[in-house]
Amino acid sequence: MQVVIRPNTNIGELDAESDNRFLSECFVDNGLIEVLYDVEEVKSIVLGRTGSGKTATLMHIESESNKNRVKLIDLENLFLNYIDNSNIIKFLQQNDINLDIFYRYLWRHILTIEFLKLKYPDWSESKKLANFISEIYQSITKPNQKIAYEYLKNWSDKYWIETEENVKEIMENLTQNIQAETGVSVHDFFNGKLNSSSENAKEVKTEVQKRVQAVVDKIQISELSKVVEVLNEHVFSDRQNPYYLLIDKLDENWTSPEIRHGLIKALIEEIKFFRKIRNVKILASLRVDLFLKTIEQSRSAGFQEDKLQSIIYKVKWSEKDLKDIVNKRISYLYKSKYTKENVCFEDIFPSPNRKGEAWNYILQRTFWRPRDILQFINYCLENSVNKVSIDWGAIQDAEKIYSRERLRSLYEEWHDIYPSLEYIVPIISDMQKIEFSIDEFRENLSDEMILKVSIDIQNGYSFDPLYQAFRNYLDESPDKENLVNIILSCFYQVGLFGLSEKYSDSYDWSFKDIPYKSKMECGKTNYIKVHKMFCSALHIYIE
Repeated sequence: MQVVIRPNTNIGELDAESDNRFLSECFVDNGLIEVLYDVEEVKSIVLGRTGSGKTATLMHIESESNKNRVKLIDLENLFLNYIDNSNIIKFLQQNDINLDIFYRYLWRHILTIEFLKLKYPDWSESKKLANFISEIYQSITKPNQKIAYEYLKNWSDKYWIETEENVKEIMENLTQNIQAETGVSVHDFFNGKLNSSSENAKEVKTEVQKRVQAVVDKIQISELSKVVEVLNEHVFSDRQNPYYLLIDKLDENWTSPEIRHGLIKALIEEIKFFRKIRNVKILASLRVDLFLKTIEQSRSAGFQEDKLQSIIYKVKWSEKDLKDIVNKRISYLYKSKYTKENVCFEDIFPSPNRKGEAWNYILQRTFWRPRDILQFINYCLENSVNKVSIDWGAIQDAEKIYSRERLRSLYEEWHDIYPSLEYIVPIISDMQKIEFSIDEFRENLSDEMILKVSIDIQNGYSFDPLYQAFRNYLDESPDKENLVNIILSCFYQVGLFGLSEKYSDSYDWSFKDIPYKSKMECGKTNYIKVHKMFCSALHIYIE
């Protein structure tokens, strides 16, 4: 009996949170899970592009672990909304106060509390907590660790309140300390009382800023350092039972990029710091573009990409892994809806034709990410309703929708770094072919096209290197070589272009090879290839 594909048939949702059914039954481990579980292994940050499986990985760890020793932190409900809308944070930012120490203190306090709650979930009575703190005091032998006891004691009556309330109290204490030190209220700053242009007002404001920075720098982070030391020696000492905090969605629901980058930088530093507790591990997922933007915004000694590599795991999938994901999901779909027989990709997709094998055709139009392949196959199924299998016509129709969706998603993914990307990408369409030489690309980029693109781009993108390159070409020096190399660097990084220095049949791609090429490196390019994912959307013909 032949099975007919029904409406609304798919092999999973594109976001992990909505894909519980398939994730629980069809999860494929590409080697990452073992690395993350190992508390001796320093890699703690799951770094990948959107759709690479970062959230799915953390969700799998949460679902498969001992529920008493793992917790997925809901950042939005925890404290992000409060921080993001805080007047005191806005005040500090407007006055160029360095918040690095404060953000690190905030994370250190929150993570300490969350680990203690995970370790001791039954402290519902203040007496139990008081007994614990007393026991800690008795076990401390190092004089400098007594500070940790005082810190825990001071916060003991607030242990069971929601973490957001803890954050509010920290913020209120900071506000009060600032006002006590400076004699000026935050309200006065927001109402312009210190914004006069007079020299006296400027001197007063400068003095206030110095005092505010001094208050921020005095935050009790050293006390918390001793708390972490005590936790390692006296609390989390059972090497057989590690504890995990999982942090996801660092790329969602923020109104202030400055706050986001500051908090992400602080979190990364605190993840490294909490390695001092050998029996706990903080695991966080982070999008590549957000990581790069945080690095760019936070240039400082000790916070450089190469110095963070030890704690970063870059998500990559092999062709075998991706095929396993697809086959598991197709098999599960058919067994749950249609037949008890084991069905795989080849059973429902067409035989090879002049376009090659269906699997290779689809794979070549992805960044080798689960989401790309799932989306393409879902569109194929959508175009095959009431048929017993997927034919080449359905694949090509699916490609048209898929290509447009992927291009739109690309603009969204890289908007924080290249907001003008969507205005510049159309220059590729004028090439009208998938492969071309650097000379052809340079020649196609005429002054008229550069002017048109510059006019199309809206103002307000001063931080965008693409936009700046176009404006500099028109306003300062018409150095086309420089402009071309900046475009190549961007298009390579986001995945639009593959680049080759020597041969027209061997290209580097950012999702498989080195993730970034500088202007100088791009200057050695001789051949360019447009990724097949975007050819349909850009009206580029593939022979």
